[in-house]
Amino acid sequence: MRLLFAIVALGACTQPHVPSERPANACDAGAFTRSEMVLTVEAGGKQRRALVWMPPGPGPHPVVVNLHEFRSNPRQHMRYSGWADNIKESNAIVVAPDGKYAVWNAGDCCGRAVDKHVNDVVYLDAIIDKLNEVACLDGQVLATGIGNGAMLAHMWSCESNKPTAVVSVGGSLQWKECRNDTPIPWLHYHGDQDPFIPMDGSPKGLVKQEKMKWNLDHAVTSWKARNQITAEKTVAVGDLRCTEYAGAAPASVCIVEGGKDTWPGAPDGIVDTSSALGNATRGAWAWVRQQWSNNG
Repeated sequence: MRLLFAIVALGACTQPHVPSERPANACDAGAFTRSEMVLTVEAGGKQRRALVWMPPGPGPHPVVVNLHEFRSNPRQHMRYSGWADNIKESNAIVVAPDGKYAVWNAGDCCGRAVDKHVNDVVYLDAIIDKLNEVACLDGQVLATGIGNGAMLAHMWSCESNKPTAVVSVGGSLQWKECRNDTPIPWLHYHGDQDPFIPMDGSPKGLVKQEKMKWNLDHAVTSWKARNQITAEKTVAVGDLRCTEYAGAAPASVCIVEGGKDTWPGAPDGIVDTSSALGNATRGAWAWVRQQWSNNG
């Protein structure tokens, strides 16, 4: 979880906003004249914004909600994760929400968002509701993120029915229970040498004050129960050691051998590309789309 302090200004004068009404040709290619826009929603009695990228192809579209890490910002994470370069080929509407105080309230973590009781689940729900009003959606929503953003991806899927898949990097579930028992695909990456969010949950590195209350095993146990797992196997490909779980919905936990707090596929991530899952953006997106297709 690299500590980044840059702040992005959403909604500057030159930044176009998502229309308040759905265009008559919303499902056609080119319905939106600009690909990058600002979406404003009402959440918790306050207005909050997010960056949205509309794909050039015809709809209906899935939605990817890409959540930045602790003290980062939407645009920074879009570039770092590679999602900025994957919008066109994904044919997805990609949303980069903006964490209040540059962090997320993911249950028992992190920072001022927790102290101030920011309801980020309501915020993310409001984003999907607004997109349903103005765009052409197919009903599929991927929640993905790194570090504190990954924690919120877990939390959102446990408190809401909006996400239909989760891809998390580093951060795991930081809440005592997952109240949503609807099985959905889950893919998780974790570096076994991550100094900021260790797999065992111990406080280390630069963020000792943000001690993880729940370790990775807690998330795995929760997801195995939710997805009604009946079988598992472990496979090793390159730098990845993945445990694949089969059940009502699939899950896969990929440990990055020697990995730290990085996004697999990013310039500072793992370099072994012998496995498609070695990329937490394109490879993970292909995995998610396959699971959605399998489930009809």
